[in-house]
Amino acid sequence: MKKIKDLAFRLNKSIAFNEFTKPPSLIRMAFYVEGDQSYDDVSFYYAHWTMSFSTLQSLAQNAINTSTELKANYKNYLNTNTQRQEKGIAFYGFIRSYQEFYGYLINIRNTITQYYDLFVQACNKIDCNNKEQTLIAYKSDIGHDQLLTATKELLLHGSWGRLAGFALLRSAVEIFITRELFDPKKSSKYNNNQITFPGKDIPSLKAIWKRIERLHLERYFKTDSLKRLYAWQSIVAHRGNLAEEYLIWFIYYHTTMEIIDAFKANLRHYGDQILEELQNDGLVLIK
Repeated sequence: MKKIKDLAFRLNKSIAFNEFTKPPSLIRMAFYVEGDQSYDDVSFYYAHWTMSFSTLQSLAQNAINTSTELKANYKNYLNTNTQRQEKGIAFYGFIRSYQEFYGYLINIRNTITQYYDLFVQACNKIDCNNKEQTLIAYKSDIGHDQLLTATKELLLHGSWGRLAGFALLRSAVEIFITRELFDPKKSSKYNNNQITFPGKDIPSLKAIWKRIERLHLERYFKTDSLKRLYAWQSIVAHRGNLAEEYLIWFIYYHTTMEIIDAFKANLRHYGDQILEELQNDGLVLIK
């Protein structure tokens, strides 16, 4: 922090350091929205660096607390009598605390790297002559396959997958469809063009499936399943409806992959028509 403050003072860069002690101000700087007049790169990276520092403190304290719990659960497992059910319950408690402890350590290790990289980026934004490199040169955006893997991991490591699964699976479908449809390289007609969005927002899946239905192509793209997946994710998320494991696994193995496979197979034949419909309605611009 001293280095950042000295660097900002030397280069006459104004940073309202006191504002970054207040969570609402921190979020305002870190999570800018389109049209924010107060956005600037220095505040953005400094805000994220501040959040990484706070996160390290929280993770470290939780790792210490969990280490105590881990030792207690291990001792309990060793001292539990040999009755199968009681021993199994004690072993499960030990394994869960073991997973949590090492989970905290892994997250601390990752956050240390992120902490360093954000510090470098903040300094480089203050002084454009800084040439220090981040540890991670480039980090790719999340792909649909990673979201599918995350759902599987959550389900296999406890019951929490039923809480996050629907949202992750819906996001996996959305990411796949929009990236495939709006990638000119995947188009036979527009592979030398650029696709932009006049409204600055990527058209929603609802806008996409409406154009598919207007072209009477819904049977090829499984739009009925797509609409129902979207509607039920909202119901589960906003009404707190229970989504049991069987449901998430079924959507994972069948519905999600069925929709992705349908789009993968048919966008090659009909993707350009869908793009043209979207362009006619002013939702995309092909130039």
